[in-house]
Amino acid sequence: MNETHSTGPTSTASHKGDVGRFLATARREAGLTQKELASRVFVTESAVSKWERGLSYPDLATLGPLARALGVTEGELVSASADDRGRLDAQQARVHRRWRGALLWTTVGAYAVALVATFVTNLAVEHTLSWFWIVAAAVALAFSLTTLPLLVTGRRGWTTFAAALASLGLLLASIEALTSAGFLGIAGAAILFAVVVIWGPLALRSFGSGWLRTHSAIISVVVDAVALTLMLAVILGAVGQGQAFVEIALPLVAGGFGLATVVVLVLRYLPMRGLHRAAIACLVGAGIAVTAGPLIDGLLERTTVVLGPVDLTRWSDATVNGNVTALIAAACVAAAIVLVAISLRATRQGRPMPR
Repeated sequence: MNETHSTGPTSTASHKGDVGRFLATARREAGLTQKELASRVFVTESAVSKWERGLSYPDLATLGPLARALGVTEGELVSASADDRGRLDAQQARVHRRWRGALLWTTVGAYAVALVATFVTNLAVEHTLSWFWIVAAAVALAFSLTTLPLLVTGRRGWTTFAAALASLGLLLASIEALTSAGFLGIAGAAILFAVVVIWGPLALRSFGSGWLRTHSAIISVVVDAVALTLMLAVILGAVGQGQAFVEIALPLVAGGFGLATVVVLVLRYLPMRGLHRAAIACLVGAGIAVTAGPLIDGLLERTTVVLGPVDLTRWSDATVNGNVTALIAAACVAAAIVLVAISLRATRQGRPMPR
């Protein structure tokens, strides 16, 4: 049997009664008489009496003032029931706004006091502004990390990061200008390298177009190689080792990032199954394990590249490095064989393989 839910006069009258009882209860909890409530919402005492007796609804224009006078929400008036969850959310929102405002004004006030005190002290002691600029840059860095996120709405993380990076650059520049320590170039190159390696891929995905996002892996490898080359050039140039950059650092960077580029190209672009790509990466890893150490030693010592001796029956000082390298390479080759075998078995059984 089909049931029909009535929405006619009986249902409306019942809801009016619920609204009336809710209004009467809320008015008494607020400590108001019908006359006092009527004066606050600019209606007659008779209108309030009719609401509470369920004879009529409050007008839409009076919902806002009525809710404020009773200390409830407009939704509670319409539903004629207490919205505890809504009140809790509203209370938490108010607490958050107060906490945010207190933190904002406290930090701004503290930074302002620090700047004024430093400004006056620097002028009083040295009759010029010198170390004040260091303090100002440090305050700017602290402001960008603590207070600026409270003021920014769109792209908060990137805005904070850019402001902090600029402030850090000003701090290092002011210290360099005051002390003439000669570290600004090295510190700047190191910071640039760290920013490129950590934040570069995120920036490509956040701000890049479709093409940049598609090829973000290989672009990141190339940009990291350029940043590392620049950092090594600056550091070795600052310590008077420019020749070492050409003879040692540049070949190492080229070799290391050349291999990294090969691995990325294999894993990202080769048109083959995922397990086959992983197998090729394992083989590349085996080659790196065997050749990386001797190549680096040859470049550093400027000698002929010689592979370490391997003798798994003897683990002396002469053979331990070669033995460990051989085991690592063998493990990589074995992993490649297992991956290929799994892929071939799955193909014969007709199971789809990840690409």
